[in-house]
Amino acid sequence: MKKSLFFILTFMLFFSVQAEGIVFFTGSFEEAKKAAAAEGKLIFMDAYASWCGPCKMMSNNVFPLDNVGAYFNDNFINLKIDMEKGEGLDLRKKYAVSAYPTLFILDSNGDVVLTTKGAKSADALIDWAKTANQPNPSLTKKLFEKYEAGDRSPALMRDLIKVKANNREDYSALFTEYLSNLSEEQKLEKENADFIFNQTQGLQSPGLKVLKDYESYFKDIKGEEVYNAKLTSIATQVANAAIKQKNLEEVNKAIAFLKTYKPGNYKEVSSELLVNYYGNSQDWVQYDKTVTKHLSTYKKGNDQAYREVAWNYYMNIDDEAKLKKAEKWMQESIKINNSYENNLTQAYLLYKLEAYSEAEDAVNYALILAGEKKKTENAQILKDQILNKLNKKEIVE
Repeated sequence: MKKSLFFILTFMLFFSVQAEGIVFFTGSFEEAKKAAAAEGKLIFMDAYASWCGPCKMMSNNVFPLDNVGAYFNDNFINLKIDMEKGEGLDLRKKYAVSAYPTLFILDSNGDVVLTTKGAKSADALIDWAKTANQPNPSLTKKLFEKYEAGDRSPALMRDLIKVKANNREDYSALFTEYLSNLSEEQKLEKENADFIFNQTQGLQSPGLKVLKDYESYFKDIKGEEVYNAKLTSIATQVANAAIKQKNLEEVNKAIAFLKTYKPGNYKEVSSELLVNYYGNSQDWVQYDKTVTKHLSTYKKGNDQAYREVAWNYYMNIDDEAKLKKAEKWMQESIKINNSYENNLTQAYLLYKLEAYSEAEDAVNYALILAGEKKKTENAQILKDQILNKLNKKEIVE
């Protein structure tokens, strides 16, 4: 089943350990373009090949670094695409990729802003990417001189706001002035409308009123999915920052925003944000209540969702009743999808519950399902631990 765009944009903290380094977009190239349009970001694309040594070096040693992730996650929709598989075959022709890795900065239309070939160190990669966002200093000076002289033309105001945005400076005052100088007709001119849509970023952005007042127009020119994703992205970016800071008040502000603007599936996103908050805050009592409701309401029949939450229980929760609940989720998940991953997760939970015989059966069955195609080191380690417990039990008895 194809994921909706809002779901792809949402940060699934409660399903997995918080990612370090660059977080790569998991949808298609076309979905990445929509996400870039919704978030007002450029696209960073790593065009690689599976056999390429320098590509592996970047993936293993550069992309996972915290400082690289901090810059690229804030500024770009990030893509890794194998140029010799799937849609990469067409993209290789489109962008004339002849060496690996080739790194691209693209706009939301897919047009090339910047490109380079070959592996780079972390600092060199960040410095290279920054050039896509940094305006010319002499041009910037001239823009501000025109503004000080009284020029308030839409084109000048747009350029000034871009400068502020690229420098991570507050541009809300300029944005408010820009909007106040536009007539209702001018707001709907394509260049202004696109700019307003892209630069509307926060819960207090003056652009939100325009997006709300002309909702039908923006849904028409951007598409309803992209419009809803834009609003969802605004809320989730605010909420995710608050989740990291363990600030429930700010998370609730983001949820209140979603309830006011009601983008598609906002109730599910709101529920997910609360689960993320309690998981990151390690409030396992509230996490258990919230995630249980979330799964039963929004994830019925989704064995992957149940498995990933059950793994979180295994890793973080010691309460027997809660662990038994997670093990029952895995029973249901196995009925839905009798996979290696589901059986192995059940085995871990049974092991933690000290049901060693049942855990042995589950891990053995997982190994049978794995065959020769999957890496089974973790399953083998767990099996050895289970057998060790069973042997000790026999000696005691």
